[in-house]
Parts: sequence; C-alpha cells; structure tokens
Amino acid sequence: MQLAPLPTEEQLERVRDAIGAHSLVHTRRIERGLGCTMDVLSEGSTRIVLRRYGPWTRDREVDVAERETRALELLQKANIPAPAPIWVDTDGIFDERAILISHVDGEPDLTPSNPFVWAEQLAGVLIRIHDVRLEEADRELFPPGAGEDIRKVQENPEMVLEHPLGEDLLRRRVILGSGDTETEDVFSHTDFWPGNTLWSDGTLAAVVDWESPSMGAREMDVAYCSIDIRYLGMDRVADHFIKTYLEASDSQLPDLNHWEAVALCRPAPDIAEWVPAWVAMGRDISVERARERYTEVLEDFLARTG
Repeated sequence: MQLAPLPTEEQLERVRDAIGAHSLVHTRRIERGLGCTMDVLSEGSTRIVLRRYGPWTRDREVDVAERETRALELLQKANIPAPAPIWVDTDGIFDERAILISHVDGEPDLTPSNPFVWAEQLAGVLIRIHDVRLEEADRELFPPGAGEDIRKVQENPEMVLEHPLGEDLLRRRVILGSGDTETEDVFSHTDFWPGNTLWSDGTLAAVVDWESPSMGAREMDVAYCSIDIRYLGMDRVADHFIKTYLEASDSQLPDLNHWEAVALCRPAPDIAEWVPAWVAMGRDISVERARERYTEVLEDFLARTG
C-alpha cells in the first residue's frame, strides 16, 4: 500500500481546532497494516491515532470512516477491548477519509510465549464480537458477507491459478460452497487475525483495524484467523483456537471448510505482499519461506478436506 504523506502543520492545526486540542503534534508513524496509514499524534502524555484510508475505499457504497466509527462505538458499549472513536474528518482536512481513535498500549504478538493461552484469548474475544447486536439503523452500514474477497476471485480467478495448486483450490472451494447449509449472520470483523490484535504482558489489550466490519457467517472470522495462525507455523494452535471457539460458543461451524478455502484465496496472487507487515510485527520470515509455508498450509487443507 502507498502510504499517505505525513500530516502537515496546517492540517494538524485544523485538527486541533476540530477537537479542542492546543498542542497536538505528530509523534510517529505506525509501520504495519495494508489498508490504512496510521500516525500517532500526541498532546502531552495523551496519544491518539490518526487513521487515513487507502484508495481501496473509493467508490464504496458505505462510508468507511462512518462505519469504523460506529463499529468502535458498538464495541465500547459491549465492553470489548478496542480503541474508542474520537473524531471523523467531515471537513476534508485530509485528502483521504480520516478518523481519530484512542491509542491503545500494546503490540501485535505473532510469536506468543504461551500460544495455547494466546489462542484461547483470541477465540474468547471473537465470540464476544459475534455476540454484538446491531440497532436497526446500523444495518446499512454493515452489509452482509465478505463481498470483496468473494468478488476478487470471481472476477480474477487467474490470480489463484498462478499457484501450482490454484486449480485444485478453486475446485475445492466450489464443492465446499455448493451446499445449502443455513447459517446465522453475526457481527463480524472480516479481517480477524493475530496481526489485528494488540497485546500487553500476554494479555489481549485490543482488537484493531475495524475498517471493514459486516454482518456475516461466524465461520468467516474463525476461518480467516485459524488459517493465518497456520501461516505462522502453529497448526496445533490453530486447531486449539477452533476447538475453543466451538466449545465456548456452543456453535457447530458447518461451513468452516468453505470459508477456509475463501481464506486461502485471499493472498493471491502472491503471499509475498503480506511479508512486510509480518516483519514489521516482529516475525522473522523471508519471502521464500512465506511462499513455502503457504503451499504447506494449502496442501494440508486439500488433504483434510478431500
């Protein structure tokens, strides 16, 4: 993703006026994530985060800034650990759509010291997210499904076919998605993975990056997270994450394999694009090893769902 330029002094002055701050200054840029440019702004000991959305948000039917702000309001109301919304740029101070949110102390943890407890915390907070109930007025802000991921492959299947096992994956995805299982739509993050969580002293401090929440099948978030845990080389931990979610939520997850197939299509055409974000979060991995690991996870998926 091409990052937005640093905020100018004129822009900072307008933000100060908008939120009633006096000495708000730019402190640092957060070097992670693929969908937003994030900068920490400070006034004394108080820190807040400026989020500016990338070009992917253009021509969307939903205002992403309004949607994320409302999602964070709902999470605060449900006492789910997440940043609090502060301000939405409705005056066009920035060229990009922009919001301010509270800063949460913590860092992503892709190499947990106690991975099974780590997985249990991920499953526990995801269950709470899926239990969030929307008001009727929220329905248009949170449309159902993971339309972008589905549409991406439907419109450009050749991206998946670039991988030697791409044809097998697409065929398996069609087979797994051809059933008539009815599942309940729940409030979903739609990009729930360990990199979108912050941790402090082994405790989950916040779920972040709420730029594309929707109503969707609970299997979507579970599959996306479990596959990403597998990419990190922790297959048994991924299994424990799923088991914990199943037992604690009393859910069956009948379409989990289908959503795992969708998840495996997401890095197409090359998982190398994800490597800089992993490295920024402290994972020591090369492009070559990431590609190898992707193939290993894909081979395992095809074997256990065949």
